Amino acid sequence: MSKLSTLSSVLVCLALSPAGCKSEEGGGADKGKEEGKEAKDDGKSDTKEGEAEDAGSLKVATGDEGAEGPVPPETSMVFFTVEGALLPLACFDKDAKKVHAADKCLDLVPDGAQARLSSIDSQFNKPVGARGEPQCTAGDGKNTAFLVEGITEGANFKFGTWPPSGIKAVTPITDETMEEENLELSDDESAKLLAATGKSGELKVHQVAEFDLDGNDKKERAFSIYLPDPKVIEQYAFSAMYIAPDGNLDGLVQIDQSKTKKDIYEIKGVLDLDGDGTKEMWIRQVFAEGAGDRLVKFAGGKIEAIGKYSCGG
Repeated sequence: MSKLSTLSSVLVCLALSPAGCKSEEGGGADKGKEEGKEAKDDGKSDTKEGEAEDAGSLKVATGDEGAEGPVPPETSMVFFTVEGALLPLACFDKDAKKVHAADKCLDLVPDGAQARLSSIDSQFNKPVGARGEPQCTAGDGKNTAFLVEGITEGANFKFGTWPPSGIKAVTPITDETMEEENLELSDDESAKLLAATGKSGELKVHQVAEFDLDGNDKKERAFSIYLPDPKVIEQYAFSAMYIAPDGNLDGLVQIDQSKTKKDIYEIKGVLDLDGDGTKEMWIRQVFAEGAGDRLVKFAGGKIEAIGKYSCGG
């Protein structure tokens, strides 16, 4: 191509929208599409038009009104998991200045109240209905949950709060923390975790999660680990979850350990239930028949469970 032809092409491109000219490397609109795809694949934000991030760093679905209002200790709060109904795990009673567990929280929620439900990537306010049985214990005759119309339709709701503004106190931990590429440990980390078990064998990792419980900008790390049972494939030789305060594996503390050797543990989120500046951990115990949840507090180097596991865990 002559120099004159090249110059003419450049001048034509400059007269057009930049997206209309492709470089030899594949620029313009096509390159923008590819870069957008790569950004999404890398796990970067791909917030759609009409969605926004609220103070709890959770997306709010288009048309929903958000979650304005107080959080503990300025208000009482109930934290629910979703079991075909809103099943309370724990709550903070502002007037009594106490934290309670499970069905002791039912009376805090007034008639006609609304709860805020989250499916991790969207949130909705929904009216709280009458008391009823959660799906996980259906048939036991105990109305330990709140029925909510449409709770099993549309979005896959995971948790909720009353009042709706309480959702801002919750930080969920995603299932990406259980994906294989996020489970790699150094030899030193593996050795310290195995030593903490007091066992020997092949250490396996189910989850590695990071979060800041006390606001000191030093992230705690939680490890769900197990040792396979070479003789019985339906159970583990050992299964437990540990926390490394400020990420220090020299100070590992056990959160829980399976007594049946058939459970495995997951951390699903953290929340400041009572507004004291130290977040509680939302722990799930997974077993063959299902799963149960409870909150635990870590303070002063010790683990304190808030109630028993839900759903017969």
